[in-house]
Amino acid sequence: MTCSRLARIAGIAVLLGACSRASVSINIVAITQWQPVTDEERNLKTPRIDPEAGAEALFWRVHVVDAIQGEDPQTVLYYYLRIKVFNQRGCESQGTQDIPYAGKRTIVDVAGRTIKPDGTIIELKKDAIFRRDIVKASGLKVKAVSFAMPAVEPGAILEYRWREIRDGELANYVRMPFQRDIPVHEVKYFVRPLTLTYVTLPPMKRVSFGAQPGPVVPERDGFYSTTLKDVPAYKEEPLMPSEWVVRPWSLLYYGDDIKGSAAEKFWANEGKRIYSRYEPYLKVNDDVRQASDAAVAGAKDPQEKLAKLLEYCRSKIKRLNDEDVTERQREKAKENNKPADTLKRGIGNGFDVNMLFAAMARAQGFEARVARLGDRSDHPFDRGFLDTYFLRSMDIAVKVGDRWRFYDAAAKWLPAGMLSWVEEGSDALVTDSKEPVFVQAPISEPDKSLRSRTGAFELDQEGTLEGEVHVTLTGHSAAHRREELYRKSPAQQEDDVREVVRAHIGNAEVSEVKVENVADPDKPLAYSYRVKAPGYAQRTGKRLFVPLNYFENGHAAKFPSNDRTQPVWFEYPWAEEDHVTIKVPAGFELENAEAPASFALGTVGDYKVSAKAGNGILTYERELVFGKEGALIFPLKTYPVLKQAFDQIHEQDQHSITLRQKAAAK
Repeated sequence: MTCSRLARIAGIAVLLGACSRASVSINIVAITQWQPVTDEERNLKTPRIDPEAGAEALFWRVHVVDAIQGEDPQTVLYYYLRIKVFNQRGCESQGTQDIPYAGKRTIVDVAGRTIKPDGTIIELKKDAIFRRDIVKASGLKVKAVSFAMPAVEPGAILEYRWREIRDGELANYVRMPFQRDIPVHEVKYFVRPLTLTYVTLPPMKRVSFGAQPGPVVPERDGFYSTTLKDVPAYKEEPLMPSEWVVRPWSLLYYGDDIKGSAAEKFWANEGKRIYSRYEPYLKVNDDVRQASDAAVAGAKDPQEKLAKLLEYCRSKIKRLNDEDVTERQREKAKENNKPADTLKRGIGNGFDVNMLFAAMARAQGFEARVARLGDRSDHPFDRGFLDTYFLRSMDIAVKVGDRWRFYDAAAKWLPAGMLSWVEEGSDALVTDSKEPVFVQAPISEPDKSLRSRTGAFELDQEGTLEGEVHVTLTGHSAAHRREELYRKSPAQQEDDVREVVRAHIGNAEVSEVKVENVADPDKPLAYSYRVKAPGYAQRTGKRLFVPLNYFENGHAAKFPSNDRTQPVWFEYPWAEEDHVTIKVPAGFELENAEAPASFALGTVGDYKVSAKAGNGILTYERELVFGKEGALIFPLKTYPVLKQAFDQIHEQDQHSITLRQKAAAK
């Protein structure tokens, strides 16, 4: 492998010359064999860190090895866990294990064993190990190697190990988490940096977040270690920050120390460097100019021009992961080196599409620059960390008037002018050859992500509700649903709607489902259906107790727990509008006219609701607006007030009115 390729893959600087590895042997057997169990571990009867824990990890060890495999860089991580189970709850939580992985990374050499209290050892059988998709508490789907440990019982010690191979990677920006779902007595990482002869590599560095691990200590075979002890369990809560904000972890990377004037000029120099790197991809030729002119035909102002260019790139250029793209097309797309190539082939990855959009914008006379942004779903970007690692997203910044506006032509589920929620509110480095600048990407207003729901129903004397429902979603509220629905057949999309309805009305009979505009982000995602819900209203003698808000009926409170350990981070501002009419059954009249209450949510939102009756019809209107002025992050100390507000919303959303059967006419 050439030095230049090493530099490109690892993101590190090297000197020209022969690339060869220094001969530092590794005792693989020593790091892949079971270690003796101590009497202290065997005799441990109760948790040491958390008295309520059903199990605790006695140790968690990871060896990180950088190497050159053939002509490619490779990082291999060797994991080893030993867990003590204290009670049946620990058996249930630790008896089945999932080892997640993603991308081109692979999990191999999984081994495990259970050491029973009497010392009997039962090995994990190979046929008990399998691969599957799992859904994390955050809703994210990931691949995992899963297995059930044998003969798990209170007092047993469970231990398992595996090897993770990261082909094409070096331990440059490796994340080292120090927290698991159970307390850990000791977490220890052993890291062996890559050693090359005739090549100068920057030193391997470590930056830590949260609890600080111990100092770096030299070990055998070229390893260095760092340790963190008595780590409490990681627990997920609704709407909490990213795990990388909450968990203690270290980032491992190769990099030079940056001090003095170099530190002061770092971001300006990075902005210029990134600009120079991407400028060759933004060339405008006659083909790009002609396509740009045709795309903006009829546009009346700059923003409409940009919207038309965005729509062109999204609709005319296929993505590599589109289902109708052939392998040959994917291979040809790898040859895209400039916007004209992407335009000619009509296919490209997200980078290609954004470069084409920027070039077409330049063809119309706009200033267009590559911008690098932070990711709010990850660890927040901090300019104090002098590295572009946390500027993980790339968009196109376009000057409109005196303001930079941001566009992502690869974000196919959002309307023109909206960014992914993970980028909204983040610092953006707008690159330039002379004066790069930081600009904060705006957070969309609540009405940009609107959920509008209408239901027209009839109620019979037994409490069965029947009628038609229409729902529209826009912006971020629609984006996630579009992504879920896009790859499903029409029949599967209809089933998806049925599942949504039955999630809060379990016995609902749903028919005549219609789903529209799944693939058109500039139109609201819409679906409609007929529903029949037996027992929707509770019949007691001569009375019917009728929940007014069909759409919120049966939903749980947003914050069910009185206790909270983490701040609340909402993803984006949103708005909801509900309109419900219910035709009262013949022979019934309104007994309880009490209406739900409206109230303000401080400066961050409003909750407005009204109910009225007339001509045998109950009419219910509801409006919820949240996240005004980008208010999305609430410190832990504000949780009681926030919970109280959403509890009050939930209480009003479950409001019922009472209908009474009229007395028989004499």
